[in-house]
Amino acid sequence: MSATVQQSCTLEPGIPKSAGASEAATVPSPRSPGGPAPGRAAGPPGKRIAKELVHLHDAAAVLVVDWVRRSATEFTLTVEWPASATGERPDPELAAHTLRQCGLAISHAEFGVPLDHQSLLRKLDFSIAPVATAEGNAPLLLSVDLRCSPENGRDGRGHGCEAMDFTVRAGTRTIIRARSLATWISPGVYRRLRGAHLSPRWGEWEIPPPLAPSSVGRARPGEVVLAAGDGPDRWRLRNDPANKEMFDHPVDHVPGLALFTAACQAARAARTAASAGDLPTGTVEVTMAYSRYVEFDAPCFLETERVAAEAYEVTGAQEGEAAFRIGLRYGAGAGAVTD
Repeated sequence: MSATVQQSCTLEPGIPKSAGASEAATVPSPRSPGGPAPGRAAGPPGKRIAKELVHLHDAAAVLVVDWVRRSATEFTLTVEWPASATGERPDPELAAHTLRQCGLAISHAEFGVPLDHQSLLRKLDFSIAPVATAEGNAPLLLSVDLRCSPENGRDGRGHGCEAMDFTVRAGTRTIIRARSLATWISPGVYRRLRGAHLSPRWGEWEIPPPLAPSSVGRARPGEVVLAAGDGPDRWRLRNDPANKEMFDHPVDHVPGLALFTAACQAARAARTAASAGDLPTGTVEVTMAYSRYVEFDAPCFLETERVAAEAYEVTGAQEGEAAFRIGLRYGAGAGAVTD
């Protein structure tokens, strides 16, 4: 099956498009006659945009504060990171969630993608550089410049953005450059695509014992998403519904960004097994490609290959079929993030 992996969410009709829905509703659409006059969609002070816009049930996990529309296909978003995200070792998992949330919010609120449509992520590539430590342990506000390539359906109407290019800045310094490829499908098409897998028995699958938390850079067993596999540098995915980093809410397959978390832990586990020490500081370069859904009713195995001194390729397979391939390159060998 030539499917893709998504961060999914079941949404109810009528959800406001932002925390400041009344203001957002007055922003002209980029598709409206009269041209792309700049607009702003912002929530009240100290708030975030509506969690439904970024396919989450936990409002505390929302990172996007607001955005400004610069042209028909260009936007600048404001994102808030916790102070703990700063330092010499950047957090690629936080970066991936940031990019995904920005793309989802703009697709729904500015390109009119219905909230019940499903986002299918095909690729996400990015480089992230270290972020200067925030003063006084304060949260860090980031600026995200986003350029979109709209995707049109057979009816000629906009259906979100197929390609998105991101530049993320902390002050005047660029810390992330990224590109994603995704598409959207309607509920009816999604039901036909998923078939019998659409309604899994949530949480009724086997959850194998976790690896030692220290081997994957975690503090608690509940944060570990890998179990022992059947060979060297080979691990089994742990789909623990209690792990909110993996599952914000019940879904019908393992989300793509949850698989990215597993890949990051697999790279650390490979280093631990090789007694290679901690990950180097500096830039991290990431490539992600997904080829099929990862289901809950069969084991998924991750295999890690060290392709260079500080670079790993993690592949995931289920029932003998390749599902995803994620590359991680750390430190001096990673791609540069330049202003």
